[in-house]
Amino acid sequence: MHAKASLLQLMQSDAVRLSKSDKKLSAIIVADPESVIHQPIAVLAASAEVSEPTVNRFCHKMGCDGYPDFKLRLAQEISTSGQLFVENLTQDDDSSMVIKRIMTSIQSSIQALASSINPKELDKAAERIANCKTVNFFGMGASSSVALDAQHKFFRFGMPVSSHTDFINQRMLCSMLETDDVAVFISYTGRTDALIVNAEIAKERGVTLIGITSDGSPLSRQCDIVLDAVTAEDTDLFTPMTSRIIHLAVIDMLATSVALKLGSTVEDNIKSIKKNLAYTRTDRL
Repeated sequence: MHAKASLLQLMQSDAVRLSKSDKKLSAIIVADPESVIHQPIAVLAASAEVSEPTVNRFCHKMGCDGYPDFKLRLAQEISTSGQLFVENLTQDDDSSMVIKRIMTSIQSSIQALASSINPKELDKAAERIANCKTVNFFGMGASSSVALDAQHKFFRFGMPVSSHTDFINQRMLCSMLETDDVAVFISYTGRTDALIVNAEIAKERGVTLIGITSDGSPLSRQCDIVLDAVTAEDTDLFTPMTSRIIHLAVIDMLATSVALKLGSTVEDNIKSIKKNLAYTRTDRL
């Protein structure tokens, strides 16, 4: 029943018995929901002077699977009600307004990513990839382009890399991975069942699983390392453009971190690539 109710209304009603800590959380969220949807769990917990497990228990009381799910539902709710993204595009908007609103959305998401990404997890992921036999990127739907971009970046390092966007191909590869391989699963919601099934297969093979997804999602629970990448974007209303942008940003962070760990080998590869690419440039005016 709670899953269908308005979160903001639920927090202000007597439908759920709230503890003293829950009421402190409710007050903060109701007062400024737009800020909360961009905050990591640690920030909200500190603001309410409660523990992170208390925040998670509160989210479950609200009918959510956890804090990431709570933020996504809250974002969708206030987007639909007009409290968030009042700049949602309409037929009356001209091109200058489109530019302004799209850029505002992107900037907001990038700023939120800077707070949600964990440097220790990023370093751990880079360390595993720098020392693996192969690195394999998996994405479906809107995440397919991110997986392909990752392959484009990582093959320059001279390491075996592949990207797979088809469920069957993913399943076949996951069935053959070994313990010194790395599998990177990319999903904004972390709820694509086909991707979760393939992650389970890869996990059974003993490979290192890295998730670029929402922390606390079903996919993240299969992963050894999670690079939390969440935006306030309402994917029920429009194409998840900003989610792809922040995932591409995470790939850049990961590629740069791996390059720094590999050192001179990568530098030699890049110099060789640039030298040979120079011959492909036209001198026509």
